[in-house]
Amino acid sequence: MRPCLLVAVLCLAGSACRNNTGPIDHLVVLDVDKVEAPATISSTSPLDVVLTVLTNPCQSFERIEADRLSSSAKLTAIGHDPEKGCTNLGVLQPKSYRLEPPFVPGTFTITVDRGRVSPLVATIQVR
Repeated sequence: MRPCLLVAVLCLAGSACRNNTGPIDHLVVLDVDKVEAPATISSTSPLDVVLTVLTNPCQSFERIEADRLSSSAKLTAIGHDPEKGCTNLGVLQPKSYRLEPPFVPGTFTITVDRGRVSPLVATIQVR
């Protein structure tokens, strides 16, 4: 009876019963070509940001992750890369993200993480 219990526990943990015959899907930080944001916003208005995400034919866009503080936000484009390392020509895709108010009057900085290359930065004046 104990060997069956051990097999059941291993299957539930996923280590013994996973089918590893298909391609491995990796989540990756996607490159961003540019960030677009308004120059000024009201402290009570939402802030709409557009990231122009670069993907190759092997990758697909999944989501934008945001880490927000009172006067800044870090945005990261996340995607799937089932064939990690594909070097085919890239495709630019605009992706929108909305940051909700309130905003502190002054300067609001958006930093876009681009993985191994330097980040993009946009500065917005909040009135």
